[in-house]
Amino acid sequence: MIITLSDLLSGIRDRKVQLGIVDTPERTEAMRNKGCNRTPQKRAMLARIGARARDDSADCSI
Repeated sequence: MIITLSDLLSGIRDRKVQLGIVDTPERTEAMRNKGCNRTPQKRAMLARIGARARDDSADCSI
């Protein structure tokens, strides 16, 4: 069975209506993960990833 992306999104929209979920900018912002509960280890890991990404982007010549 093949499901197109538009069919999947349509099904998600229909299900949200059934569940009474209303997408508003305020609700979307409230649901975002702000990272306030991250452990120090995860913060350090994300900092290393960010540093590597910056280093790699500086090495790219276009």
